[in-house]
Amino acid sequence: MKKISKYLLLALLLGFAYSCENAYNVDPDDEILEENSFTNVDDLERGVYGVYAGISGSNIIGWSSRFSDDCRIGETNRGQGIQVHRWSINPGTDEVGSLWGNMYNVIARTNRLLEAIDKISPLNEEEEAAMQRIKAECLAIRAMQHFDLMRLYAQDYESASLAVPIIDGVYVFEQFPRNTVGEVFGFVKTDLAEAYNLLSASYTDNTRFTKTGIAALRARVALYEKDYASAISFATQVINASPLATSSEFQGVFTDQVETEVVFKLARTTGDGSVGTLFTDTNGDVFFNLSYGLYYHMAQNGFTNDIRTYVNIDVANFDENNLMVGKYLGSDANFGLNDIKVFRTGEQYLIRAEAYARTGSLDLAAADVQTLRNARVVPGGEAVTVSYNNVSNAVNDILGERRFELAFEGHRSFDLRRYGLGVNRNADDCSQAADPCALDATDYRMALPIPSAEIFANDVIQQNNQY
Repeated sequence: MKKISKYLLLALLLGFAYSCENAYNVDPDDEILEENSFTNVDDLERGVYGVYAGISGSNIIGWSSRFSDDCRIGETNRGQGIQVHRWSINPGTDEVGSLWGNMYNVIARTNRLLEAIDKISPLNEEEEAAMQRIKAECLAIRAMQHFDLMRLYAQDYESASLAVPIIDGVYVFEQFPRNTVGEVFGFVKTDLAEAYNLLSASYTDNTRFTKTGIAALRARVALYEKDYASAISFATQVINASPLATSSEFQGVFTDQVETEVVFKLARTTGDGSVGTLFTDTNGDVFFNLSYGLYYHMAQNGFTNDIRTYVNIDVANFDENNLMVGKYLGSDANFGLNDIKVFRTGEQYLIRAEAYARTGSLDLAAADVQTLRNARVVPGGEAVTVSYNNVSNAVNDILGERRFELAFEGHRSFDLRRYGLGVNRNADDCSQAADPCALDATDYRMALPIPSAEIFANDVIQQNNQY
């Protein structure tokens, strides 16, 4: 065993051959390999690259878009995502297990690196700084994955409700019960605070976590936790560091030609999964159209003067009877292949606006939404004026603005849950007999079940109610 190349060992560990016990357990053979796997800073750099490579990003986009009211089934759909769209969800549904498995896989990778970092002595100040950065990145990624798991599998976001197991180390045979929502929030915030303090402000690679990227995640977490003062503070930090794209730049953000307002993205290159094929296949088959409900919503909000219309819809192939999603068109050489924008400044304006609104600062909320709309108006156009008379009017308008701004970026189904709303599709989107139109806010299917594989392997984990 000692004679195996350390680069082979590293490759094996980055694969993390998981046992059938749990998604977060590692194979016991990996324990034998551990002492030779990460021995210096170069190994750690390769390791953290593997961590980023493991993050799907597109899985949440696919789930949220198909589950909510932003998509309708395309005429050439061959069964892709049908169970999710029709809410025919059970513990054995493919997406239920793949979301869980991917995120805990990434968490296991971060924990491997965090354990290794503590065993390596830096040779100089440069190596010490690199190790601090890698540790910060691993903590931030671990926090993000736990937060996303909680958003998916907790049946509500109240502190005492069951969420998901917190995995903070390298484990082989252990079984873990579900922690509460409050415990997950606490764990996530602790990891993010430490990560933020470890990172240098001079580190600005937006394909990796930076201080601004961590602030963006902290703002999102605070909004979900209803800690509106913190949401305002963290969002302001991002807004001050990362200006909005102009209307002339905005389309370039989604063709990967413009980096303005892209706070953190998952870089995608040839050979990686193509997020655009969640909606349209490389041969032109449309799995999911942009819904009429979303189309009508944009039309009611000045969509001809709004550059976001020309990003959300594939206008080059415009057909009102076959509205194709335009946010991830890729290129001629790689259809549907685009970087996945995890955090953008546009979202941060809407986080701050909602936090202002929910704390009664209606003028400040309106000002943030107006700033965003002004940045999205087409040249020569005029943005819709924003004015709020009460909290209810404000938060509902902001929800609509989030739908327009963040369409197909993985937010809609979670926003409906945060607002205590169910899914109500436009009648034109559920004309097929098997397509349901409405899912009540209290329906158990608004949250995912714990996957069957986890239930079978873990004696101490509890299934969500009614599954």
